[in-house]
Amino acid sequence: MFVTSDSSTLSPWQQLLLVVLRFLIGWHLFFQGFGKLQAVEWTSAGFLQGSSGPLSFFFHAIADTPLLQTLVDWITVWGLMLFGIFLMVGILSRVSAAGGFVLLMLFYLAAPALSADGFILQTAEGTELYVNKTLLEALFLLVILSFPTEKIAGLDLLLVQWRKRREP
Repeated sequence: MFVTSDSSTLSPWQQLLLVVLRFLIGWHLFFQGFGKLQAVEWTSAGFLQGSSGPLSFFFHAIADTPLLQTLVDWITVWGLMLFGIFLMVGILSRVSAAGGFVLLMLFYLAAPALSADGFILQTAEGTELYVNKTLLEALFLLVILSFPTEKIAGLDLLLVQWRKRREP
């Protein structure tokens, strides 16, 4: 049986861990985007062309269309940075967690942890099969989305309190 939860039913330790998790994922997303922004002539074209996932035809088509490629590059860089900043400071936390989840799942679908022969994939970080850090981080964003971290800490909390004070 699943029980819905609000921040008042979570222990202080659980609340702290959720907010820390939200912040750390935000930090990672932001710096992934910032690194791409700072890189000279970064583009996702190579990543999309190398797509081997179930939607590879879709990602290859994007890479082959200059306007779409430019749009995807812009969305990737700024999506990562904005979702990251918003998660770190706790504003639009749920929207940012959902947006980050979608972005990371697209990355995962473009390059899933599955080799061409359907068995173990050798990467620079070791061997993988189905699960990699991109999938894990996406699922952690679902955890953040599942709990009301905006009611625990962050600018969302301050915004809610400010709105309550303004109501007659």
